Order: sequence, then C-alpha cells, then structure tokens
Amino acid sequence: MNRFVFHIVVCVVCIILPVILVLYNYWDNHQPKIGAVGDGRPNYPSLPQLIPPILCFLMGIGNLPVAIVRYKQNKMTQHNESENED
Repeated sequence: MNRFVFHIVVCVVCIILPVILVLYNYWDNHQPKIGAVGDGRPNYPSLPQLIPPILCFLMGIGNLPVAIVRYKQNKMTQHNESENED
C-alpha cells in the first residue's frame, strides 16, 4: 500500500472513529447505573472532553479531499510515465 492510499485510509479512520466513540459514549451514558457503580444520573461529556474527537473528525474531513486529489495526481503521473516508456 503506497502512501497515498494510506493517507486516504487514515482520513477515513479519522472520520469514522470519533463518530463511533461519541455514539458509544452516548449509549453508555444512558445505561442504568445504580448502587456502587453510580447514582443513576448520566455523566455527559463536557466541551473539553469533546474537543479531541471533534478536531479529529474535522481533520479527517479536511484532509480527505487533499488525499484523493494527490492519489489521482499520482495515478496520472504513473500512467504518463508508463506511456513514455513504451
């Protein structure tokens, strides 16, 4: 796997992973916790706790178009080089 495909894969992971983590946190907060585990009230995340997943998501969204454009440019360059060799 070359670096351009790796860049696209990392961008997709940066988009999907925060969404999964936030959904899991939301689901876990709504599970009943009584007794020694908790007092039954959901513990919602604060803004400082949400900043890393939000930034990761935004970096994935911002870099995905760049990764796709660079991948296409690399494909065109490889295609042109193979035509010049013939």
